[in-house]
Amino acid sequence: MKIAINTTSAVAGGGITYIKNLLTYLSKINTEHQYLILTTIEGKETFYFQHPNFEFLSFKIPSKNSLLRILWEQLILPFILKKESVDVLFSPGNICPLFSKLPNVVMIQNIEPFSNDLSSGRGLIQRIRLKLLKILTMISIKKAQRVIFPSMKARTVAEKSGTLIHHAELIYHGINNEIFHPHNEGDRLSQFKRKYGLNKFILYVSHIQRYKNFFELIKAFVLLKDKIGKDIQLVFAGRCFDEEYYKEMQGFIREHRYEDRIFFLGNIPYEELPFLYSVCMIFVYPSTCESFGMTLVEAMACGAPILASQIEPMTEICANAAVYFDPMNPDAIADVIFKVLNDQELISTLIKNAKERAKEFSWEKTAIRTLNVFESVV
Repeated sequence: MKIAINTTSAVAGGGITYIKNLLTYLSKINTEHQYLILTTIEGKETFYFQHPNFEFLSFKIPSKNSLLRILWEQLILPFILKKESVDVLFSPGNICPLFSKLPNVVMIQNIEPFSNDLSSGRGLIQRIRLKLLKILTMISIKKAQRVIFPSMKARTVAEKSGTLIHHAELIYHGINNEIFHPHNEGDRLSQFKRKYGLNKFILYVSHIQRYKNFFELIKAFVLLKDKIGKDIQLVFAGRCFDEEYYKEMQGFIREHRYEDRIFFLGNIPYEELPFLYSVCMIFVYPSTCESFGMTLVEAMACGAPILASQIEPMTEICANAAVYFDPMNPDAIADVIFKVLNDQELISTLIKNAKERAKEFSWEKTAIRTLNVFESVV
C-alpha cells in the first residue's frame, strides 16, 4: 500500500513535533507499505530522513499562507496523488482534497476556527480566513473515510458545529522519552541557566498568539509583586506569531517596570527544552484553545509541577498531574501560583503525578494506531 502524508500545513510548534515523531515511528514499524511525504521546500529540510520505504516530494508553496496552501491542496494535489498511484492520503491539517476519489484520513489538529470567542477579536481578513477554514474542515470531516482527533475536546468542538461524526478515532500525541525526561542539577544545567540568564523562574512554553493567553499570566505575575521573591522570573519560550499582541505585552511590562523579571527567550532549540522544563520552579499553561497541548506532556515527562487552565483538553491531558485555574482571571492565576510556590508537599505530589501521567503518552502507540487507521480504509 502506498500512503501519502501531506505535511504542508505543519509550520511551527506542535504541528512540526507531531509530524517529525509520527514519521520517525512509522519508519520503525516493519511493514511493506510505501510512504510518500509531501512537503514544502522548508518542510523537507525539517522532516527528511533516509529510509527505503519513504520518499519525500517538496513543492514551492507558501505553507504559512493558509489560503494559497488550500488552493494548492484542492487544485493541484489530486493530480499529484493520481500520478504517484497513491492508495490513501493522510491530511493532518484539518482539510483534505474535496474533489478526489482517493480514500482520505483527516486529523483535526486546529480547532481555532470553531471558537467564536477567538474570531470575535480578529480583523476582517482573519475572520474570513477562520470562517473558510471552519467550512472546509466540516466538509473534509464528511468527505474523509476516517477522522482522527488528538483529544475528546477536539471531537466535541467539531460535533458542536453541527457535524455528525460516526467514523472518528481518538489518538493522543506521544512523547519522546529519549529526549524528554528529568535532568538533575549538574554542570550542563548550570551552563544552560547561564546561557539564558536564568535563576529561579516560572515557565510557559508556547508560540505567541492571543489565544495562548500570555497577557493574563503576565498580569497575574505582576499581581504577585509583594508576595513572592523578587529574584523569581517569568520566562516565555516560543516564536512570535502576533507582533501587535507582543507589543501590547511589552508596553505593559515597561509600564510596571518588570523588564528585568519577565523574559521572552524566543524559539530556543528543541533539544534544549528538556533542560528548561527540568529547572523551572513551576510550568504554567494558561491557553484557552487547544486540540492537545504538546508542551504540557513534554513538561510532565520532565517532572515539572504543572498549573493549567481549568478547561478541556488540559484537564483531559493532565488529569491529576496539575493544579487548575480560570485562565481569564489574573487574580485566580496569581492565587494558584502563590499557593503552589509555598507548598513544597504539593509540588512534590505534582512532580510525582506528572511523571506517572506522562507514561500514558507514547509516539510508538500513536504511530501503530494511526497506521491501523490507514489500513482500515483501503
